Amino acid sequence: MFIKKNKLRTKFVCKFDQIQNKCKIHRKMKIVLLILLSLLPCMAWTQVKNVSTEVKDYREIDGKIILDMAVNGEIASFVLDLAGHTAILSEYLDSLNIDSNSQVPSRNKTFLYKQVPVSTSVMINTMAFGNSVFGNGVSAYVLEDIPYFRKLGVVGVVGGSLFQNVVLTIDSRRKKITTSKPYRPSYMKLDHRAEIEIIPGSGIICSLMLDGKTYPLLFDTWNNGMISMTSEDFAKLNGDHGGDAIIMTGYKEAEKTSVTKTVGTCNFVKDQLGSVVVSENKNLPRSVLGTEILKRGIISIDYQKQKIYFQSFDLVEVKDDVVEDISTQIVPGKLNPITREYFLEHIYDYRKDKEFVFKGDKPVVIDFWATWCGPCMRLIPELEKMAEKYKDQVLFLKVNADKEKELCTMFNVVALPTLFFIHVGGKPIIDVGAQPEKHEQIIKEQLLKK
Repeated sequence: MFIKKNKLRTKFVCKFDQIQNKCKIHRKMKIVLLILLSLLPCMAWTQVKNVSTEVKDYREIDGKIILDMAVNGEIASFVLDLAGHTAILSEYLDSLNIDSNSQVPSRNKTFLYKQVPVSTSVMINTMAFGNSVFGNGVSAYVLEDIPYFRKLGVVGVVGGSLFQNVVLTIDSRRKKITTSKPYRPSYMKLDHRAEIEIIPGSGIICSLMLDGKTYPLLFDTWNNGMISMTSEDFAKLNGDHGGDAIIMTGYKEAEKTSVTKTVGTCNFVKDQLGSVVVSENKNLPRSVLGTEILKRGIISIDYQKQKIYFQSFDLVEVKDDVVEDISTQIVPGKLNPITREYFLEHIYDYRKDKEFVFKGDKPVVIDFWATWCGPCMRLIPELEKMAEKYKDQVLFLKVNADKEKELCTMFNVVALPTLFFIHVGGKPIIDVGAQPEKHEQIIKEQLLKK
């Protein structure tokens, strides 16, 4: 690295001398270049800070990760099943404001990889974990009666597909779930990662090496054990008899099996885990890696880049780089930029209320815009004039569509500029396009006459 930097510096100096001789650079420009040159050895590649990071507690019951989710504004407990689909027991549809008639086509009559019967699929309007909100509708399977769920105190399961737009980090030692975007948490190092294969709607396949041989395993956070293999894979595995181990079938309680093998060496991502016990499970459709791996270290899953990170607890110092919510200062008479957090607190919290409920006590105009949008840029000066003109009557706000993609998704903003006109106690009047005369007419006739 030092040699590389010196070569780059030497090249920079030579180039500088050439320019100086040919063009007789102005003295001030020379000073600037020399300053840049002095900084060159200090330059290094680094990860840009996450746009958003949230750390949430989770509970563990009988080896299962329990998350408290907001479903149509109601809080309910779910098991995190990264090898499953989002699903809910039929008896909770009404209490969670889920329309049982909102059926969506289902390709499966059984729950893939869990072999659990399902009756149909329904649409959940809003589903959130902390500040992460999942789309304008989440498809969920409706499950038949599952007695074990009552023991766990849950209404259903949430699958990995809900987290496809964030990096999901599980820290079992602290009982923390971290969602970050667009990057992994800074304490998860680049040299501790590996490729994964994503099975749409079903989970991720990661590689694990046992006694020098690589096995593709489905990462299953429902399964309490370390490694459970199909009979076919288990027969190919070398190792000594390993005593009892935990196996799981469907959404039933764990069982013990004595059909196991102890494998001398186990490598996962970049870490050596020593000997492990592998169990045979004749009911599995494919071999899985269970939650025992979470007792060995921290896991981060980047669904978009198809990467998995794993670091043993003794190799990582966790420092939560949570992005703080900086309070937005709203100035009457100005076109004020707002964030998602401001929108949730002061406009409408779609995590809690199914129907739009405006929180403000003064009419607002919200402009969804982007820097690359020509009509948006032409409209902004006109909105600034209106903000000054109606400063005692209407609040003018703007949302950067490139930075606040969740808001755009929630309200189906697909064209820019899109403007929301909201009167007190009302719902948004939506207008698309840069039409300042029309916009002012809506303000006069719809906002100020209410």
